[in-house]
Amino acid sequence: MNREKKQQIRVFTLKLLMVMAVLVFCFWGYAFVYRGRTEPPAKYHVTNQDAAVYSLRGQVQMLSQKEDLIAFAFEDRKKEKEYGTYIIPGLKSTRTLLTAEGGTPATCTSMTPQGLAVTEEYVLVSAYCHTGKHNSVIYVVNKESHRFVKELVLPGRPHVGGLAYDPEHEILWYSSNESGIAEAVSISMEDIRSYDYMEGHRPVNVTQVCSLYGIVRDSFMTFYEGCLYVGCFNKYTESNIARYAVDAEGNLVTKLDQGLGMDFAMAIPLDYSTISEQAQGMAFYNDKLLLSHSFGILPSRVVFYEQSDKRLYVNENSAKSYRFPERMEQIFVEGDNLYILFESGAYAYRASSANIVDRVLKLSLPKMEEHESSRANVRVYQD
Repeated sequence: MNREKKQQIRVFTLKLLMVMAVLVFCFWGYAFVYRGRTEPPAKYHVTNQDAAVYSLRGQVQMLSQKEDLIAFAFEDRKKEKEYGTYIIPGLKSTRTLLTAEGGTPATCTSMTPQGLAVTEEYVLVSAYCHTGKHNSVIYVVNKESHRFVKELVLPGRPHVGGLAYDPEHEILWYSSNESGIAEAVSISMEDIRSYDYMEGHRPVNVTQVCSLYGIVRDSFMTFYEGCLYVGCFNKYTESNIARYAVDAEGNLVTKLDQGLGMDFAMAIPLDYSTISEQAQGMAFYNDKLLLSHSFGILPSRVVFYEQSDKRLYVNENSAKSYRFPERMEQIFVEGDNLYILFESGAYAYRASSANIVDRVLKLSLPKMEEHESSRANVRVYQD
């Protein structure tokens, strides 16, 4: 091959690489930047009840390479409605408000799921507006019928990274950092049942707004054995979980100053636990603490830890760890089921996610505890 021919090949290769680089940059800008800062126009001014990106069959097929997830979430659930899954409402459009006090109806198309809780009646999913324009919401889904019931519009625009349910007092807690410090906010189930968006376009009534001492951010939370556990997400360093007491009415126990340098009441932790980085959710099952870990497009993990008086729940102390699709958020334990939530179905993340999970999935905890190196070969739709 003569020198001129080689030069032509080098020029062609360089041009091809430049075109590929431009295409990659354009995709990155669209998928990771543009979609995170903009909202598509709303086609309907209601909370979309059938907001699934996939059909149930399509969701299972998309996850078919995730053998652990298929085995835990879908095996032996053929008799359950939707194989035990719940479509996350509002991914395409959500009724909400433009102001913290309410009064200005709006439709958001960039709601991003964050928190998850399960009560006797409902599956509850919290979400925030990714562009920061609209009030945050909590979606209420009927636990038995799997149908969307209504949206609860929250005061303001908290990230609502965590939900926690106190079954004894019938109180739902959600996390908020709107004031610049960690706060836990409660809503009674009575107010949840009675709330109607159309009645004055007002946010749902909240019972207690309590500042949390000793934790930088309340990124996620859960309720266990009469206490509210609140965790903080850190990207690259270890973090912590704080445990707070509640009184006979279900309110967080608060203290005023007492040498802590406070001029207003705050909840004081009973104790702390140390956890690994990138934690997004927590739950308790039997003698185990479960943590979900996720960050960006990297695979998510659910990690089992034996509960310990040392309260040191870091990777090297884990009993079991499972890898799942990216962008897992909160987890919730009810009975022998682990409910898991992903944010990959949100408009801001849909283009940049290799695995889009637009449903709350329900995993079998006994199977997860018993599962070792063997892998089940499951064909959910095979007769």
